[in-house]
Amino acid sequence: MRSREPVRADGPARAFDPVRQEWQDTEEERRIAGLHERDAARQRTALHGVLAVLAACSLAFGVWALGWKDEPGPVAYRGEWGPSREEGGGAGSTASPSPTGALPADYEEVTDLQGYRLAVPRGWEREQISPDEGHDVVNYRSPDGARRLQVYQVGEATPYDSLREYLKVSSVRKAEGYEQISFGRLERDGLPAARLEHLTDRIPGEREIGIWHVIDQRFEAFDGRLYAVAAYGAEADGRADEEELLTTALTRFCPPFQECPTPGT
Repeated sequence: MRSREPVRADGPARAFDPVRQEWQDTEEERRIAGLHERDAARQRTALHGVLAVLAACSLAFGVWALGWKDEPGPVAYRGEWGPSREEGGGAGSTASPSPTGALPADYEEVTDLQGYRLAVPRGWEREQISPDEGHDVVNYRSPDGARRLQVYQVGEATPYDSLREYLKVSSVRKAEGYEQISFGRLERDGLPAARLEHLTDRIPGEREIGIWHVIDQRFEAFDGRLYAVAAYGAEADGRADEEELLTTALTRFCPPFQECPTPGT
C-alpha cells in the first residue's frame, strides 16, 4: 500500500497516514509537523542552556578548588628543631619539644601585656623593663630569684645577626666566668633561628648563685618579626631545667595579637 494516496473530491486534498491509520488533510498534517518542529527547537535550545549552566558551574568549581588547594594551611607547631651548626664552642644541644597539647603540671599559659602568648611556670613574678631605646624586655622570675625567663622583640636583620651583636656589646661575655657552650644557626617552623648557650658567673642585676647556665634563642615568627626567648638558671643543678623552661615557653609562643593553634590540636 502506498503511504500517501491523494483523493480528489469537493473538499481539500487528503492523504492516508499509515501510522495513525487514518486519513489526514495535507494542510493539517503540515500544521502538526510545524508544531513538532517548533517543540523540538525549543527542547534543543533548553538543552543547550542547561549544558552551558553546567559548564559554567564546573569551571567555577574548578577555580575555587584550585584556589583552596593553594591556600596556606594554618600555622602549626613543629615538634623538632633543625640541626645546630656550631661556631666556636663545645658540642651543643638542641631543643626537642614534643607538643601534645598538655603543659607540664607546674606551667601555665599566659597572654602577656605585650600581646604575645607563651607558657611560664606557675607563681613566677613578671617584671617589665622599658629601655630608652629598643623594645621592652619582659622577665618572668622564680620566687627565689634563681631562675628567669626573658622575652623581648629584637630589631636586627636576622636571628644570627642579633646574637652576634649581643656578644659584641654584652658585658656578660667579658665576665671571667664566661664559657660558650654552643652558638649556631637553626630553623624553627621553617623560619630562621639562632641559639646561644653559655655559662657565666655574673649577670648584672641578678643575684649571686654561682655559675649561671643560659640558653638564648632568637627566631623569626610567622608575623615576620624577630623575638628572643632566654632561659636562665643555676648550673649547679644541671642544665635540664633551663632546657625545659625554654622549650616549653617556645612550644606555646604566639606573636602579639595573632591567632595560633594550641599544640596537639
